[in-house]
Parts: sequence; C-alpha cells; structure tokens
Amino acid sequence: MIRTIRSEWIKLRTVRMNTVLVVLAIAFPLIVTVLTTVFVDSNDMSSRNLVSLVTGTSVVTGLLLGVIGAAAITSEFGFGTIRPTFAATPRRSRVLLAKAVVTVLVAIVVEAVVVALCFGVGSIILNSRGGGISLSDAGSARGALVGIVFFAAIVSLLGYGLGLLIRSTPASIAVLILWPLVAESIVGGILFAAGVENGGKWLPYSAGINLGDPDAGLDSASLGRVAGGLYFFAVAAVITVLGAISVQRRDA
Repeated sequence: MIRTIRSEWIKLRTVRMNTVLVVLAIAFPLIVTVLTTVFVDSNDMSSRNLVSLVTGTSVVTGLLLGVIGAAAITSEFGFGTIRPTFAATPRRSRVLLAKAVVTVLVAIVVEAVVVALCFGVGSIILNSRGGGISLSDAGSARGALVGIVFFAAIVSLLGYGLGLLIRSTPASIAVLILWPLVAESIVGGILFAAGVENGGKWLPYSAGINLGDPDAGLDSASLGRVAGGLYFFAVAAVITVLGAISVQRRDA
C-alpha cells in the first residue's frame, strides 16, 4: 500500500496544473490578507477579525484543492493512464484509496500552511502599525483556523468523489464550483420562499462552511462547527464511496 501511495504522490506532484493551482491557492488568501492589513485601520482590526479574514479567503483555497482532487482521477481517465495503473495494481480499491489519501493529505498540508502564513503575516503587519493581534486573544474563533483546514480536506475529498462519478475534468470541476456558488443559493431561496425555517443550514456546503466560521453555532440558522463539518464530511464520503463502486463495476 505504501508503494501505491508513493506512486500516486509522484503522479500528483509532477502534474504542472497541480503546481499552478497550489501556488494560486496560497497566493490568493495571502495577497488579500496583506492588502487588507496594510490599508485597514489597525484599531479596527481585532484578533477575531483577522481570523475571520484568513478563514474567509481560505475558502477559495479549499475549492482550488478540490479541483486538484477531481483532476487527480479524471485526468487518468481522460488520458487513458488509468488502464496501466489498474494493470499494475489489479486491486482497484487499493489504487482508489491511495489516491484519496494523497489528495486529502496534500489538502491538509497546503491549507495548514496558508492559515499559518496568512495569520502570521497579517498579525506582524497589524502589530507593526500599532495593533494588538495575538492568537490567544482570538478566543473561540481559534477553532475556525483548524476547522478551515478540515474544510479544505473535505472539499478535496468531494472533488475526488465527483471525479470518480463523472470521469470528466471540466464537468467535475463545474459541479464542484457551481454547487456552492449557484445550486445551493437557488435551493436555499426556494426553501425560504416555501417557508422552510432555516432550511439552508442543511445544504452540504452551507453546513460545511461552518468549519471556518468564527461565529458558527451562535444562532439556530447554523448547525455549528462540529455538526456541520461532520454532515459535510458524510455527504462527501457517500459521493466518494458511490464513485468508487462505479469505478469497480465499470470498464476503465
């Protein structure tokens, strides 16, 4: 199994598109954090506000890592390299598990680096301008910094699961991106118009985003950080399992 994981890691890190996506995933929240902390009034920025800024921009990082997760499997189907992969490792479940492990671990490492880098740089800039930023002052909001790392891991797994099911890189990425940006907004609007109270909190992405929300669980419109994260993970896991079953039953 270790050899299979090592093989999948080599595949992932040698694809140029993945390198570009990782650079963008790190650069976007870092640039936004730097610009915000440079130009905002340091007296108006608390430790909790900085946490909110870091986790909010890191959602984009999670989506980009989800794209990497989707492309990790769809590119193999698209270029036909999945056939020699399965020929070398006849137990398809081992290959699929190895891909999932590598995808999720990369997401965790990249998102953790983003969170640490953005909060560290942001606090240095604000403190140099007379601010009083400290992680210990963030209180319960600190959990959001850990939560957004798990959010990225789950989105990465979700992207991988969609890739297994759909097998097309453009289609998988479109579903992954349009799901939170369009589909859940429409469904949430329909539920609101139908008089369903707080129905939007049961939408997967809306629930999962609580992982990086410093104020998660403070009102009834939210499932909370832990419950929302577990619910989002369950949805991603079900999609991934269904995708794995379809790959086991269909020709490569």
